[in-house]
Amino acid sequence: MFFKSKPEPVRRELLKIDGQMLEVKVRLNPRARRMIVKVHPGTGEVSITAPSRRALAVALDFAQRETAWISGQLAKVPGPVALVPGATIPFRGVPHEIRASAKGPAPVWRADGIIWVRGREAHAPRRVLDFLKREARALFEERALALAARINVKPSRITVRDTASRWGSCSSTRSLSFSWRLILAPDFVLDYVVAHEVAHLHEMNHSPRFWAHVRSLVDDLDAPQDWLKQNGRALQRYVAAGC
Repeated sequence: MFFKSKPEPVRRELLKIDGQMLEVKVRLNPRARRMIVKVHPGTGEVSITAPSRRALAVALDFAQRETAWISGQLAKVPGPVALVPGATIPFRGVPHEIRASAKGPAPVWRADGIIWVRGREAHAPRRVLDFLKREARALFEERALALAARINVKPSRITVRDTASRWGSCSSTRSLSFSWRLILAPDFVLDYVVAHEVAHLHEMNHSPRFWAHVRSLVDDLDAPQDWLKQNGRALQRYVAAGC
């Protein structure tokens, strides 16, 4: 009989960056090939992943040598925007103000450039986040199934996640996964990411044949790629504070 080992707990350490002490998360991941330092593009959270216990012991020393890079990444992190009444967030690329309502047709609904949220103020961030995820899931399913049918493939599953490192993925089991934050981006950006992952149902690589499938599904590759390079980091700033 085999037993799964318990996940290694996250260790919190302090690292001096630009004269200030910053909390960093240190964790062990035996599947990692090397020591990795990451800065979350939306929250500024710094994490260190060590591939072994021996490396874990010197993880903070490794990060110390990367303080210039960490400082540069932190400088790029935009300030967070909480999903609360009074905030303005993009929805499918169009600015929408979040407003509170005493009554309405649903806990959250959208009308004329406004996202209305009903109920207690403390519940607003979670309700708005749930609304955005539902809208994202519905749009991902609609677009993914339509594009997949055009190249005679079909995903086994479509899921919505909150990832900082990638906008979408396709697994070997034909499962597609997308970041809910793409619902904040213009449609042509979301369409490109969906087409990119749908094309992987044919080719699990980035070969010329793969890109040929992508081009058969979307008219322009440069515009959405450029948009994500310039604006993708900003999509990470929207957070459900207190959730």
